[in-house]
Amino acid sequence: MQDLLAAAIRMHQSGQLGQASQIYQRLLAMDPQNPEALHMLGVLNHQRGDHRRAVELIGRAVAIVPNAYNYHANMGEAYRALGEFDRAIGCCKASLGIWPRFPEAHCNLGSALQGLNRHDEAVAAFQKALELRPGFVVAHNNLGISLRELERHHEALEHFERAVALEPNYGPARTNLGQSLIEHNRAEEALSHCQEAVRLFPDSHEPRHNLANTYRVLGRWEEARMEYLEALRLAPDQPLTSAHLGLVLKAEDKLDEAVTWLRRAIELEPTNPDSLRWMGELYDEMDESEPAIPVWRAFVELRPDDVAGRLSLGRALQDEGEFDQAREQYLAVLALKPDAAAARMNLGWLHEEVGELAEAEADYRAARLMQADFPMPLARLGTLLRGKLADDDLAAIEERLKDENLAEHPRGRLLFALAHVLDAKTDYARAAECLVMANAIALKSRRRPEYDPADHERFVDNLTRVFTRDFLDGLAGQGSDSRRPIFIFGLPRSGTTLTEQVLASHSRIHGAGELRLGRKSFESVPHLLGVDDAPIHCISRINGAVITRIAGMHLSALAEHDQGAAERIVDKMPENYVNFGFLSLLFPNALFIHCRRDLRDVAVSCWMTDFAKIPWASQPDHIASRFVQYRRLMDHWREVLPGRMLEIDYEETVTDLESVARRMLSAAGMEWEPACLEFHRTERPIRTASVTQVRQPVYQRSVARWKNYESALGDLFAALEPPSA
Repeated sequence: MQDLLAAAIRMHQSGQLGQASQIYQRLLAMDPQNPEALHMLGVLNHQRGDHRRAVELIGRAVAIVPNAYNYHANMGEAYRALGEFDRAIGCCKASLGIWPRFPEAHCNLGSALQGLNRHDEAVAAFQKALELRPGFVVAHNNLGISLRELERHHEALEHFERAVALEPNYGPARTNLGQSLIEHNRAEEALSHCQEAVRLFPDSHEPRHNLANTYRVLGRWEEARMEYLEALRLAPDQPLTSAHLGLVLKAEDKLDEAVTWLRRAIELEPTNPDSLRWMGELYDEMDESEPAIPVWRAFVELRPDDVAGRLSLGRALQDEGEFDQAREQYLAVLALKPDAAAARMNLGWLHEEVGELAEAEADYRAARLMQADFPMPLARLGTLLRGKLADDDLAAIEERLKDENLAEHPRGRLLFALAHVLDAKTDYARAAECLVMANAIALKSRRRPEYDPADHERFVDNLTRVFTRDFLDGLAGQGSDSRRPIFIFGLPRSGTTLTEQVLASHSRIHGAGELRLGRKSFESVPHLLGVDDAPIHCISRINGAVITRIAGMHLSALAEHDQGAAERIVDKMPENYVNFGFLSLLFPNALFIHCRRDLRDVAVSCWMTDFAKIPWASQPDHIASRFVQYRRLMDHWREVLPGRMLEIDYEETVTDLESVARRMLSAAGMEWEPACLEFHRTERPIRTASVTQVRQPVYQRSVARWKNYESALGDLFAALEPPSA
C-alpha cells in the first residue's frame, strides 16, 4: 500500500491527475481509513475545482490524524476556494497552533484574510511566510496582491518581480506583474509578461483579461477586443471583462455594441460603481440622457458623495426637462462642496433655460468668485450678456485668452463668447478672427468630429429614392388620425425656436421643446419589422400595422410632456426636416411648419454658435454642402407632398409677426390670442442656443446679418445665394 501511495503521489505531482485519482480510490477501497489517501484525494479534488468534496475528504483525514498540520492548512485552502473565509482562517490557525513555523499555513491564512479584504493582516501573514521561506513564490505573489490593494504599488511591484525571477513559469505572478507594470505606466514592458502568462495558461480567464487590458492601454483596440472575447469564452459571467470590452468598443466608436457589453456587466454586478459610471459616460457621449438617468441614479445611490456623478445626473435630468430634480442634484453638490464652481455654473445654465436671466447671471458671477481661474462661467457671461457685458468682464476674457496654458476646450468657449460680444459691438472683423479660431478648436476637440458630406448626400439620395409620391400615396391614411402634434422643423438657427415660442404662448398649445422622437420613431422601424438593417433600407418594407404602432408609441411619448393636457403639442426639432416624409405617414392630420431663412444668415448664425452636437457647423465647406442637400431635400418634399407644409419665412416673422402668428394659429385650428405677440413674456423652459434671443421682443437686426461677414465667408455665401439671384 505504501508503494501504491508513493506511485500515486508521483503521478499527482507530475500532473497525471486521472491516474493518481484512480490509485487513491483503489487505496481507499482497500482501507477507507487511510488518512494520507483521503488527504491527497481531497487535494486533487480541490485542484480540479470540486472544493466541497475536497473539504469532505480532508476533513475525514483530519478526524483520523488531528495533529497533521498540513491537513488543516490544505482544508483551509479548500474552504477559501468555497468563499468560506472564516472557516478557512480557523483551519490555518489550527495548523499554526500545531506548528507555528509552517510557511504554507501562514500563506494560506493570508489568502483567506484577503478574501475578507483584511489586507493589513494578510500582509503580515505573507511576510511571516517569507521570513520562514524567503523563496516562497506564491507568498511573494500574494503579498504583492495585498500591497496593491493597500495602494502600496511600488512594494507590490517588487514582490511580483521577485516571484517571476524565482519561478518564470508561474503564471499568476506573470499576469500580476504585467498588471502592476500597467499601473506604473509601463505598458510596453507589461506586454511580454502578460503574453507569457497566456502562453503558460491558455485556458485561464485572468491571464487573457490582463493581456487584453495591456492591449487596451496601448490603444491596440482590435487585439484587446479579441482577447476580451476569448476571456469571456472561457468565463462568460465575468462582469469586469464585459465592462472592459465595452470600453474598447467605445474607443472604436462602436457605441451601440459598447452599450450591450456594459449593460451585461451591470446585469452581472449591479452594484459596481465603475461599470455604472462607464455606462453613464457612454450615454452622455451618445447624447442619450433618458437612459443615462437611471444609470447615474444607481451610481449616486452607491456613491452619494461623488460630486462628478451628481453633476452628470443633474445634466441628464436637465436635458430631459426635469428641472426641479436637476436643481436638487446641483444643490446637493454645493452642500457637499460649497465651492463647487461647476455646480453653480450649471445652476446658472438651468436658470437661463427657464427664463430667469438675472439669476443666471448671478450664478455665473458666483461661480467666478468660487474659482477665479475657471473660464467657463466667464464664457457663459459673455454669451448671455453680449453687448451688455461689462468692460471689466470683457477685459477678463481678453486676459484669460492670453494664457498659453489654457486648454483647448475652454479657449474655444471663450473665443465664441468674445465673438458674440464683439459682434454686438459691431467689431465684425475681430469677431470673425475669433470665430475662425473657435471653430478650428471645435472641429478638433469635438468628441466625434468626423463629418463626411458624402455620407449625408447618400442619406438624402436614399430618402428621395424611397419616399416617392407613389410610395407615400400607397400608405396614405394608415397612421394616426390625431391632429394633436405640431412639428416645427428647418435648419438650426432658422427661426424654429421663435416659431415655437409664439405658438406655445397660446393657452391651448404646449411647447415640448426639442424632442428626439422623430429620430427614435424612424430608428424603431427595423426592430418592429424584425430585421437587422439600417432604418432607411427598411422603410420600403413598412406596412400599415407598423405605421399605426409607431404612431401610437410616438403619441404616448408626446403625452408624457404635458400629461395630455393641451389640445395641441409642439415638437420643435430642426433636424426633423429629414424625417418629414416618414412623420407625414404617421400623422396625416398633423400640422407641419417649415421655418425658412436666408441661408447666408443661417450659415453665419451656425458658424457663430458653439454647437456641441452638430458636427458640420464648424467648417464653411461642410455648412455649404449640408445646406445644398437641405435645399435639395426640401424641393423633393414639396414635389411628393404638395401642400402638406406650412412654410414660414423668418424675415416675414420679424417684420409682421401678427400676420404670421395668425396664419399659424389658423392652420392649427386655434382662435387668435394676443398673448402670442407677447411670446417673450411666456415663462417656459427653452433648451436651445436661441434661449437669450427669444426672451426678447421680436427684432430685425439679424436680417441680412451675413453682409457683416462677407470678407470672411465670401466663398460660402457664393454657394448659398438664392436660386433666383
